[in-house]
Amino acid sequence: MSFGGGAPGFKAIQALVAAHSDFPAIADKDWATASGLIAKKVLTSAGQSAETLRALRAACGDNIFDTQLKSLSHHQAKQLARRLDPKVADFDVSTARAAIAHVAALLAGPAAPPAEVVEAPLEPLPAETVSQDPPSEGETVGDDTPPPSSPNPYFGRKSFRTG
Repeated sequence: MSFGGGAPGFKAIQALVAAHSDFPAIADKDWATASGLIAKKVLTSAGQSAETLRALRAACGDNIFDTQLKSLSHHQAKQLARRLDPKVADFDVSTARAAIAHVAALLAGPAAPPAEVVEAPLEPLPAETVSQDPPSEGETVGDDTPPPSSPNPYFGRKSFRTG
């Protein structure tokens, strides 16, 4: 697509990059901003996989990629996480930060298998610490702990009055 009869977009970018020495007024931060715009467009577009996003990260650098990833809205981050991992739980993408963390974990590569957990058998408590009879109603339990009181059954409008 070209606007005003000029070169198509990709060719225009290629021409600018090829002639970057002719434009000393364009600072490196401006080139970084332009690559950030393209990276964000790729992050929000459909059809991306973890491999293509890893290639994008390698092409534009970790700093630019992470900045654009963190700038995604909750909806965009949730869509990206679901695109990369369709079986992700709702809780894992409930906020923008959680969805971005899930995407970052997916892009970091396959997780190491969890270490095998060895459970030790439970040992019974010594006999002197185990109470034989449960306390009766009204008795104190433990040192000076009163028995739990029943809650007030009326929790209505009057309970919110302050004066």
